[in-house]
Amino acid sequence: MEVGRSCIELNLKDYSILLDCGVKVNRTVEVPNLPEQREVKYLFLSHAHLDHSGFVPRANEKLGFESIYATELTFETSHILQKDLIKVAEKRNTPLPYTYDSIDQSVGKEVFLEYNKSVEIEGCVATLFDAGHIPGSSMILFENLDDLSLMYTGDIKLIETQLQRPAAINKLPKIDVLITESTYGDRTHPNRKTLEQEFIDKVITILDKGGNVIVPAFAVGRAQEMMILLRDVPYPVYLDGMARDITRLYLQYPSYIKDYNLLKKAASAANWIRDERDRKKAIREASVIITPAGMLNGGPALSYIKKLRNDKKSAVFLTGYQVEHTNGRLLLEEGYVIDEKNSKINVKMQVGFFDFSAHAGKNSLKRMVQKLKPEKIIVVHGEEEKSMSLANDLIDSGYKVYVPKVGDSINLSKND
Repeated sequence: MEVGRSCIELNLKDYSILLDCGVKVNRTVEVPNLPEQREVKYLFLSHAHLDHSGFVPRANEKLGFESIYATELTFETSHILQKDLIKVAEKRNTPLPYTYDSIDQSVGKEVFLEYNKSVEIEGCVATLFDAGHIPGSSMILFENLDDLSLMYTGDIKLIETQLQRPAAINKLPKIDVLITESTYGDRTHPNRKTLEQEFIDKVITILDKGGNVIVPAFAVGRAQEMMILLRDVPYPVYLDGMARDITRLYLQYPSYIKDYNLLKKAASAANWIRDERDRKKAIREASVIITPAGMLNGGPALSYIKKLRNDKKSAVFLTGYQVEHTNGRLLLEEGYVIDEKNSKINVKMQVGFFDFSAHAGKNSLKRMVQKLKPEKIIVVHGEEEKSMSLANDLIDSGYKVYVPKVGDSINLSKND
């Protein structure tokens, strides 16, 4: 029960399949426990975020996959993030999770899958469906999996956003086993349109008073959504860090974007930070700066906050989930961050949190379960109280539910 280093093994009669293989990035990198002896032939990658993709190159080195399956955009995005993970480790002088050669070796195993098209693997049929989480993200449906049907949500969003279509659950059949995320298993999200307007209004309030708004945003997905949302704000909007690389990539894959022309318009209207001179210019005028890292563990966002930390008329508006012990959580709960030299930085800027989650809330997850009618449910990818909150509701509704801890095994046979 945790958010980070997602890695699930489906141990079948003659071989195993891994679902994701991620890391947990804080001040150190935590990795999953890989199988030691069983023959793991295949890996299915739900999406590119490092907590799902970040250990794939090392897993391939150790386990020697025959094939790794995902959408093309997921692979392309994951390569950018994996290479950045190496750069961060080099900068911090911490052990490398793997090498650039490791990434190249895993690329040779990649098989691109399109949404709604199936691939047969040793009698099992696998199909990817749009998960609505970030562009290229997938729910993974397995049929004839040792006589079972199983669906893995990965990370899932069931309503549309500025960037994304909702998860395609209406295309899914009734299933035997559901493995579902539970990041927000204990709560519902606010109305998206109402939240968007509240966010825009508060941004403009800060700008009208001459302040800067730092919007720490995940480079993958959230930064582009914020850029679209703020495209008509009558002040300069800047885009910094890896968000620029991911935006360029997304502009090459229009089929994965809900409104490609809107993304293109927003990208053209934004000011793209090129160097330190541009960063200094951005904070000399009332402006919005959209920049990684979304949880403030590095990236340009932290440097902007250090420069503006005593400016009470400026603001930091966090726009996504903040994992325990990250700088984002520290800022929200304690009012400070820890910089790359391990120094405590007290922040006097205004701090706000806006729940622009790319994850489904409790009620959406329960509606998904009602649609799919699984015989068994495995609740993963959530802090303990969140996973248990969702699980208890589902148990009360008559479902058979498991909430595994790291390393647990569950027998999924129909007779169990």
